[in-house]
Amino acid sequence: MPDATPLLRALGVALRERRDELGLTQEAVSLRTGVPQRRIWELEAGIGNPTARTLLRLVAGLDMPCSQLFIRAEQLAGAPDTGVADA
Repeated sequence: MPDATPLLRALGVALRERRDELGLTQEAVSLRTGVPQRRIWELEAGIGNPTARTLLRLVAGLDMPCSQLFIRAEQLAGAPDTGVADA
């Protein structure tokens, strides 16, 4: 199984990029989602492994589909194309 660490780091970068696009602080995202600011910081720094529940809360608060978050993260991590066409 490939090392998931690069993808987790890229996931954090994708979250931060989306937050920046919306002009939100980590505190604002925390208030929108109920995810503690410290946890948002950790995830954006590539520390730890988020639960599905945390990711779902974050993408809802960042107004993006979960699939788009993973597509961005895979692109950032340089993951090979899966061959699945964009919907």
